[in-house]
Amino acid sequence: MTHISIRNLNQDQPFKQQLEKLKAEQLFRERMTRTSKAGRYVSIDGQQMLNFNSNDYLGLANHPAVILAAHDAASKFGFGATGSPLMSGYTSMHQELEYAMAEFLGYPRVVLFSAGYLANLGVAQALLKRKDWFIQDRLNHASLIDAAQITHAELKRYRHLNNQAAENLLKTDINRFKLWATEGVFSMDGDSHDLFSAALSAHTYNAMLWVDDCHGVGVLGENGRGVLDTMTLSEAEIPILSGTFGKAFGTAGAYVAASDSLIETIIQGARTYKYNTALPVPVVAATLKSLEIIRSEPWRREKILELIYQFKQGCHQYGLDEQAKLTDSAIQLIVLKSATAALEKSAYLKSCGIITTAIRPPTVPKNQCRLRITLNSDLESEDIDLLIQCLIGNY
Repeated sequence: MTHISIRNLNQDQPFKQQLEKLKAEQLFRERMTRTSKAGRYVSIDGQQMLNFNSNDYLGLANHPAVILAAHDAASKFGFGATGSPLMSGYTSMHQELEYAMAEFLGYPRVVLFSAGYLANLGVAQALLKRKDWFIQDRLNHASLIDAAQITHAELKRYRHLNNQAAENLLKTDINRFKLWATEGVFSMDGDSHDLFSAALSAHTYNAMLWVDDCHGVGVLGENGRGVLDTMTLSEAEIPILSGTFGKAFGTAGAYVAASDSLIETIIQGARTYKYNTALPVPVVAATLKSLEIIRSEPWRREKILELIYQFKQGCHQYGLDEQAKLTDSAIQLIVLKSATAALEKSAYLKSCGIITTAIRPPTVPKNQCRLRITLNSDLESEDIDLLIQCLIGNY
């Protein structure tokens, strides 16, 4: 029998043209194949390189105790959660992690999600309705922007870190419900909002403030509680705190911390919670062990602070101030403006045995292309020295 394809051969043509356009504009993204654990060194496409490209800030993804905890939990509970949290997927291990995270963060209650993206969508789904206002920093993560779209709330954005612009929005129609979301540490800029001012503005104009601190919790603060630690804030000032376990915890999944009534509202109203399979139990057990290490081994955070200081000093010493956007977080930037310049610098570093990522639109604004350099506790002082020398072309 002759096979007859009914697919129109021209159906793919518009998509091919879009892909060619991305390539022509140097905005086409290609995946790198990792063939090793991601520690101080990582093997990419068979080449071993110094790793400045990982969100595993505390080096816990490969920690033997974390891996053993996952193994033991798999032996006891199996691997898959077998259902959504409201069906068969919520175990005593999930409950234990929620209690432990609530105690760690200083909030009454925590709920777990399978991913940070799903957590942000879920919070918005549960708390916002049509004609509510969702106020956001212009550089918020894509998940927060998408959250506004699926809720049909009115998205109001203000210039990055500009509290006065945000306050001007809060003053408008004061009786309307307003949910105000900002990141704790911005993922592509490494900086933070003045959350003291934000909390005061939110309280004054009756808005609910939500901080997504994926890149701060575990890394910043004396106790590892992220921006809440560094700015001496609590649930009283930040009613909703969210974050992921895929960064400093070295595992996967996400959490939302808030009051009992808010968490229950999220559980009841978040479609991404109700209709999504719960986290695998071994992941939950691994995260519990990571939390234990975060609390008991502050040297990991202290080492990152030392590396941040060394990197900033090196940039000053070798004249990189004009290109470098220096921050107090583990995320450091070399702003090169054009996509071509960012790709060329990334390729040069790769030839030097260093892996970083060239960040281009739409992740960052046009003419703000950059190298995103992430520091982690697996790195050593000599690694920073090498990176600086490569950045100035002295290698």
